[in-house]
Amino acid sequence: MAYTYKKKRMVISVGNNPGERYLLAMSTQGKVSTEQIVEFIKKSSSISEQDIQILLRALADVIDENMEIGRGVNFEGLGVFLPNLRTKGSETAEDVNADNILKVVVNFRPATEFRKEMDDAKVEETKKFDLKHV
Repeated sequence: MAYTYKKKRMVISVGNNPGERYLLAMSTQGKVSTEQIVEFIKKSSSISEQDIQILLRALADVIDENMEIGRGVNFEGLGVFLPNLRTKGSETAEDVNADNILKVVVNFRPATEFRKEMDDAKVEETKKFDLKHV
């Protein structure tokens, strides 16, 4: 497996140290759609396309139902999806209540095997060069 990166030039116009900075960013190739996932699974199994679609919808429902009650969902070999809160702090315990919740989010913690595969992956440079103003 090889990941690709691109160099980015950023022009920073605010803050104490404005100017040009260079950094690396992951070169992404878009997203895989549900239809594409169905096709990938269909090619490597004897399951029908309709059954795969039903299974993926049911999987999404199971994840949603468990996350709504505060339960993480573990996919062996992939990782754990965990519900979490983004909150603001308060001066005292008495001031902490549901109004402190800014957002409900999902965290993903990759499984050890998956993380190791990513750690061992090769990284190569792409030729694309981006300019971004901040």
